[in-house]
This record gives sequence, structure tokens and C-alpha cells, in this order.
Amino acid sequence: MGSQTITVVAVGDPAVYAYVDRKLGIIDRYERSRNASVRFDIIPFESYYGTMMDALEGRREGDIVMAAGHLWLRDLVGKGHLAPVSWPSDPGWDEADIVPAIREEMRVDGVCYMYPSFCDGHFVLYRKSAVQEALGRPMPDVVTTDELREAAFRCHGVQGMHGIVLKAHPSEILLDVLPYFRQEGVELFDPRTHRPDFNREAGVRALEKYLALRDIAPKETGTFGNDEVREAFQQKRAAFAVTWGGQLGVVLDDRCLEPEDVGFCVLRTAWNVTWGFAVNARSARKELANDLLGHLASREVDRLVGAWCGSPVRRSTYEADGGKYRWYAAHLDLIERYAKPLPQMKDAGARLDALYRALAAAFRDECSPGEALARAERDILDLMAG
Repeated sequence: MGSQTITVVAVGDPAVYAYVDRKLGIIDRYERSRNASVRFDIIPFESYYGTMMDALEGRREGDIVMAAGHLWLRDLVGKGHLAPVSWPSDPGWDEADIVPAIREEMRVDGVCYMYPSFCDGHFVLYRKSAVQEALGRPMPDVVTTDELREAAFRCHGVQGMHGIVLKAHPSEILLDVLPYFRQEGVELFDPRTHRPDFNREAGVRALEKYLALRDIAPKETGTFGNDEVREAFQQKRAAFAVTWGGQLGVVLDDRCLEPEDVGFCVLRTAWNVTWGFAVNARSARKELANDLLGHLASREVDRLVGAWCGSPVRRSTYEADGGKYRWYAAHLDLIERYAKPLPQMKDAGARLDALYRALAAAFRDECSPGEALARAERDILDLMAG
């Protein structure tokens, strides 16, 4: 073991398990080449944000934290939690190789604060044979949420499957609903003022359309996160699933029944975010932390992580391995053409938490869709006023 230990607080997504897998040797190679050791603390998503803040505010160890790109970055930088990073200038590392949209997401006001790890975007998976049986044609490469809903309702019961599986756990539901809002012309927040913009007739209509999918989804779908959606789709319990690009590698692993029957398409109103690594401003090992991150975001490691989780961040990986991983072309198209971020906002975590809570209450029929949106708007305006 080395004389210094770098602690990484990381979210429990597939890409992260690639870094610590002994067979891939990503961390082992780094430790052998440096007088240092690396410890990953991997935290489940539903409790990750609070754990990350504990590290950034000094209540636990953490030289490096993972952050959800534009969703959290401006807020964390504004509060002084992150140190700027310096990407390697080595031509072999090749900054220009990182997909431009991802590269820009790592910056705030032109200053770089993160290294990219994997890119999560809304991605549709479906069973080709069920779609052919129910619709008599394949799905188009790009679909609206209305087209997805129609196909899922028509596929319900085909081959004994539910029409769709929803990722409606209270820690997931907001982003699962987001494309339905956008389909109705509703952005959650005004891009200029950042005031809530969802509590109107079109927003209620969007939420009603999403909630109607409960009728053709597994009974327990209100508790489903990534793993439950993966398993339901792999085991042919649902004809359709909308999951994250960063889950594709594990969804299509050797546990998937009839993987050749799986088709892919992109949501026209998709959202995406790049998860990346940032250096804690409190760390006493900033230089070594930056050095480690240069390794984790290198060309070689991106190919390994991309194969594991399904969503690389470098063009060279898409080009080299596109023939092996048949969703790569669609995923790159998602990042570059269709996915649209949310505004970078002050207090983004607290604002979005109000929406998560309200939407989960509507999903459980504790309130109507209109009441849920009004409640979330009121909570967010109170937060802004405070």
C-alpha cells in the first residue's frame, strides 16, 4: 500500500463497479505506478446526495466525489465545495476526444471542475417480437412519449408481458416523468428566471399521461429503481422500459433473456446528465486526486468502463467499439442531437426534491396530479423567497 490514500465517494451505478473490479485492474494499475492507494466508498443512489454533502462539508472522508454534471455542478461550485481541476495536456490523453457536449458540461463559467465518467440519458428498450406482433412494424429510431405510450398499451399482454416497466421509486420518479412534461411543451423551470413553470394545464396533462401507464406496468413499479427495471426487462416481464444509458451494459449482460430480441430507440424529449468526478475543496491531496482522475478518464479506461456500463464519454470509444455494442450509435445520437439538460440553478437539489416528493405522492394517489404540481410549485417558491 502507498503512503497516501485517496478516498473517492462514488454513486452506486454500473460504471463505478468497473473502476474497482480486480479483473479489469483499473485501480491496481494506478496504485502500482504511484506511491498511493485508492479507496472507493460506493453509496446507493437514494442516499448518495446526503453522503456526498457530508464529504464536502467535512463530516466524512472524501478527497474526490462524484457529481451529476449540470444538475448539481453550479450549485456546488457556488458554495465553494469543489476545487478547479486541470485536465492532462498529454496528446495521448486527448481532451478533444471527449464528446463536445460532455466536455462543456464539466465547466462552470469556463472553468473546469470535473472529469467525466459516464453519461446517463433516457433510452428506450423494447422487445422486437412483441412490437412486431402488436404493431406489425418495428419502432422508429426516435419516438415521442405519445408514440411510446401507444406502443406500450398495444403490447400489454403480448407474450404474457406488461406493456412497460416504470422507474417510479420516489428517488427516481421526477426524471422518469420529465420527457412527458417536455412532450406537452412544459419545461420544469423558466430558463431565464428559474421560476417553476410546470403548474399549468399542460403539466397536469403530462403527469396524467404518465400515471395512466400504471395500468400496464408491474404492480410494484412504484418502488422500482434501476435494478428492478433491469430485472423486469431482462426476464421479459415488460415489453418496454425506459432506462439510463449508463445502465445498458448491465441490462444487456448474460442475465438478459433473448438479447437478440431487444431493440433500441431514443426519446425525442430526452434528458441526460454526465456523472463525473470532482475534487473536494477540503482535500489535502488535490494534486494527487487530479492525477488519479486523469487516469480514470483516459482513453484506455473509457473503453473498459463503456463496455461495462454502456455509455462511454469519448468519441474514440464509440468508433472503436460501435460494432460490438450495437446501441452505441443510438446512444451517441441521443447525447449529441436529442437530450436537453435542465438549467444550472441555485439550490437545484432542494428545488428538485420538492418535485420528487410531490410526484411520488401523486403516484401513490395521495393527491391529484393538479394538487401535486401546485404543492411542488408552492414549496419551490417558498425556497426561492427564503
